[in-house]
Amino acid sequence: MNTAPHPSEEQLSRFQHRTLEAGELLDVDQHLATCGECRERLWRDSGAPGQVASLRSVFSEHLEYEQIVSAADGSADAGMEQHLAECAMCQGEVDDLRQFQGELKAAPRTVVQMPARKASWRIPAYAAIAAGVVLAGGLTFRSLNQRPAVETPQIARVNPAPTLAPTQAMEPGLAPDQQAAVQLAVSTRRLERAEVLDRLIAKRGVLLGAPGEAKSFAVSAPLGTTVLTDRPVFRWEAVAGAGKYVVAVFDDRFQKVEESPSLSVTEWTPDQPLGRGRIYNWQVTAQMGGRTLRSPVPPAPEARFQVAGPEVAMQMDNARRNHPGNHLLLAVLLAKAGALDEASLELDRLAGTDAAMARALRESLNEIRKP
Repeated sequence: MNTAPHPSEEQLSRFQHRTLEAGELLDVDQHLATCGECRERLWRDSGAPGQVASLRSVFSEHLEYEQIVSAADGSADAGMEQHLAECAMCQGEVDDLRQFQGELKAAPRTVVQMPARKASWRIPAYAAIAAGVVLAGGLTFRSLNQRPAVETPQIARVNPAPTLAPTQAMEPGLAPDQQAAVQLAVSTRRLERAEVLDRLIAKRGVLLGAPGEAKSFAVSAPLGTTVLTDRPVFRWEAVAGAGKYVVAVFDDRFQKVEESPSLSVTEWTPDQPLGRGRIYNWQVTAQMGGRTLRSPVPPAPEARFQVAGPEVAMQMDNARRNHPGNHLLLAVLLAKAGALDEASLELDRLAGTDAAMARALRESLNEIRKP
């Protein structure tokens, strides 16, 4: 029976992050080897249970075709429903089959293309083992080996050892807040709308006066979004006959903070960084001989954008560095930060591996852009 005093919360936290002194580290590790209660505390506090739940949906076997049909007909059992709630790929196949059934009923005499069965995405056992090892890497190197989920003999039996890409072998697990954000997006098939967008996405105004007074041209970006860089690229539509363009950037008090030189091209990057966490609006003046044309002008909405604050910029930089291929995660985090243009690019990449989820989230993104 273990009679040694249990480690404090601080000791367990420092043990997990490898900041204990050598002697204290050994004492805590020896205690964990004999104390199931403290192992459970360490396991729970590390966030590993949630990460294991996330991995379960990745490494589980997908539904067979007959099960997909049953789910599309509304006769899925509880186990199948649970899998569909966690697996966007199988849910997408159910949705495709339901759409096909609807088209067939709507036009019974018309040839309707039946959706093809997507290639099964099975992950070999050795990859699941490797992922488990990476997940457990932030915990104890000896005490957690006693848990049934991690069995050293299984790893030893793999011969030859699998070859994994560096990003696969070394990519850390998702943080609890990242995992929660992804699970919410998958379950609702929607992106979270950032509050700052209420200040960035402006409504179209009402123009007073005679029709045709406000001839203008379109500005492209940044518009109604947050940008991660503090030196964004400004882009606009070309104007026929324009000899040069000038871009002016204003702060939220309508004070001019930046102005471009005369430009012959339709984009410009400021030389000096804009203030992080600040909201700006901008306008382009096109000069055509003795005439000038500005954009945007009423009734078009103002071209507003926000430069992401330093904390948000750092979080996204870390997410991109740690999870470069997780386009779902990056799209979810970018939308949550209000960076709609960059979230859109990640959805384009996600469509290559999960078209159904990318399509659903794209519809959500389009709704978010509305004033």
